Amino acid sequence: MIMLIFSTFRLVIRSWRMVWWLYWMNAGLGLLVLLPAYATLRGEAGSSLEYLKLLNHFDYTVYTDFRHTSGPAIDSLLAVGRWLGGFYLVVSVFFSGGILLEVSPSGPIRQPFQLSRFFPACVHFFGRFFRLFLCVLSAILVIAFIGLFIGALAGYSLSEISNEESVIYLLLGCLLVFGFLVLLLLCAGDYAKVLLFRRDEKRAFLAFTQAMRFVFAHFRLIFGLYLLLLSIGAVCFAIYFLIESLIVTSGWAGIAVLFVFQQLLIFSRVFLKVWTLTTALTVFIRHETQSTSYQPI
Repeated sequence: MIMLIFSTFRLVIRSWRMVWWLYWMNAGLGLLVLLPAYATLRGEAGSSLEYLKLLNHFDYTVYTDFRHTSGPAIDSLLAVGRWLGGFYLVVSVFFSGGILLEVSPSGPIRQPFQLSRFFPACVHFFGRFFRLFLCVLSAILVIAFIGLFIGALAGYSLSEISNEESVIYLLLGCLLVFGFLVLLLLCAGDYAKVLLFRRDEKRAFLAFTQAMRFVFAHFRLIFGLYLLLLSIGAVCFAIYFLIESLIVTSGWAGIAVLFVFQQLLIFSRVFLKVWTLTTALTVFIRHETQSTSYQPI
């Protein structure tokens, strides 16, 4: 497993131009939210400096006062942020085809990254990948609805015969099961992308079911690798929040340092996304070449 992780890491490093370009695209999407939000907040705050107290720590009094005086402006920013969040998901799905092409062993990974090769792959696979995204999202929503129903029913039934601590443990167990199932679906979604890419298949739901069977057939390897990559991402977030808590943003120097670490966090997220898809593609290709019993779609 460790050797496989290092081999896929080298593949991502060899595609560093693509990773760098994806980072700048993510940074650009972030600026679409940041710049209007900054202008709105400056306009609403006027000459007041109270909002600067929020730079170092959360102040509930300042927050509630600001919401009271500038509630409509904040609500509009949140609405725009939600729409841009959905747009970011669509863009992420769109780029998946180009990413798989660049890191594919049969693709031109030794050639310099070119948008003229990257974008046609994105367009070619976008339709099927977006249908796959809807399949995964629908499955997550169904599991969430069932989990909420079962958890609420069990919590209500036990509330009369058990104490609050038992109910909390029950709800925590439901959340853990839900989290595990969501991670499993997301992991299978990555391998379904690989199936659609490798076999130029258009049936997203069938590819998703095939990917689920493939994940269960090699569960320890596949889910172990997925959890390992998620753990790396969690460590990056933990390091960032630790550094953020130590930096005092009372001046431009502190803000600049924090900005650098924020960009490093964004870059690590982009790198991990490419790394995850590269790992899924590599695992699938290795099992595809080693076994002839796995039937295509």
